[in-house]
Amino acid sequence: MAPSAGEATLGPLVMAAKGLQQRFGNQFVLNDAEFSLRQGEVVLLRGENGSGKTTLLNILTGNLEPDSGRIMIAETTAGGGEAFVFPRPWWRDLNPFDHFSPERIAKDGVSRTWQDIRLFPTHSLRDNVILARHNPHGEGPVAAIFRRSTIRRDEAVRRREADALLTRFGLAGRETSSADMVSLGQSKRVAIARTVQAGARILFLDEPLAALDSKGIHDVMSLLTTLVADHRVTLVIVEHVFNIPKILDIATTVWTIRDGKIVTESVEEVRSEPSPESADSIPPWLASIAGSSDAIIETHLPGGARILHVQLDPSYSRMPGLDVKNLIVTRGRRPVIGRTNEAGKATGLSFSLPRGSLGVLEAPNGWGKTTFLEALAGVIPIQSGEVRIYDKPIQNLKSWDRVKTGLAVLQSRDNIFPNLLVEDALSIANIAEPPESVRPFIGRHVSDLSGGQRQRVALACALAHARGTATILDEPFGMLDVASIPQVQSQIVQNTSGVTLILMPAASQS
Repeated sequence: MAPSAGEATLGPLVMAAKGLQQRFGNQFVLNDAEFSLRQGEVVLLRGENGSGKTTLLNILTGNLEPDSGRIMIAETTAGGGEAFVFPRPWWRDLNPFDHFSPERIAKDGVSRTWQDIRLFPTHSLRDNVILARHNPHGEGPVAAIFRRSTIRRDEAVRRREADALLTRFGLAGRETSSADMVSLGQSKRVAIARTVQAGARILFLDEPLAALDSKGIHDVMSLLTTLVADHRVTLVIVEHVFNIPKILDIATTVWTIRDGKIVTESVEEVRSEPSPESADSIPPWLASIAGSSDAIIETHLPGGARILHVQLDPSYSRMPGLDVKNLIVTRGRRPVIGRTNEAGKATGLSFSLPRGSLGVLEAPNGWGKTTFLEALAGVIPIQSGEVRIYDKPIQNLKSWDRVKTGLAVLQSRDNIFPNLLVEDALSIANIAEPPESVRPFIGRHVSDLSGGQRQRVALACALAHARGTATILDEPFGMLDVASIPQVQSQIVQNTSGVTLILMPAASQS
């Protein structure tokens, strides 16, 4: 096949691998996998849940040593090219400077972003970017004592560099904001800015578009295009199946992990495949449950959000379910849930979902979906307002007492203990018999599972006893493959005697 116009403009080889093998227990995740990667290439990395996408990223960024194989990182003008052969001989570990580690790989210009953003939450955006710089002055005690003027000048330079990066990435004016006070889309831009500050020339991105609304997706896509065009950064992107068409707009190559091997495909071949039902199709999913789109009840909320709900069991339609009245939640001095008018008066959030209903709350990034979930769960305080479950007020109860009233929540991330065995996680959720959806994972640690597999375990724990509860699910379909989503939808619909609310980003606008 002749190279495309995009492939013809690619630069020299920057990374290659051959014979990569990785197994967990008796299961091969990667089996004799190989690839080559060139400067300026944009690769979509895809595969079913558990196929090995995250495992491959962990290996190529120094977070996991493969069982066998060879990885080559090409030299740059700054030096640093290396080749790693696995398994590594034991005597190499005796040299403290010769470990295969994320720090060492990062010095070769290889970086990554994570599904969970991993910013320092209480540090400013500026400081989060500054901390990515290699070998700053002042880290040693001698320099800190005797070279203070040099250190002050260096700090001033780093502040200017960080502020310039944040401005370039559309975050001017937010330099001193703490990382826990910005939206998800802004957090992802900061994470990418850190990789640029660290001198990344190969960047692996794990679901950079996940949970973003249309504006957030546009901003991140523009940023990735700029990284390739202006900085000649090479990108390898793992993305949720619903967002793959967007990545194909900038991709030059597709890697599909199949049976432990990396199959290289053209963008045109992948684009011609049947497209899965998009994330914008939540209303048709609800319509299929209700029998007609006319049966979907739409409630508009402040800040561009809305709730779409259907009544699963009409016999409960007049019974109270989840009722929110004049709810105001702040982070610092800023109201996140609730809006302040020109006179400075705050108006709280109000809505009601009757028992026996299934609702979807769609809201743009920065609206406060995570804050709303944490306030309902009792993780953060409510400033004012009322929340009732089955007509019982819960806003003054401890988190565990809210659970006793029938509340169940599932966060979009950090929703399961990574160091536990899968069966231990199920046991904590009081599940005696593993559901069919997670039975293949028994005997493995949660940390060894892919993102989609972890989500299936977390959902199994959350939905096993969901009937009759008020269940709040934040991004339950994130990281799931096409085959898993209908199974989860079926489990959710079974809560006909309770009330279920799914939190989702606002549907993308075409």
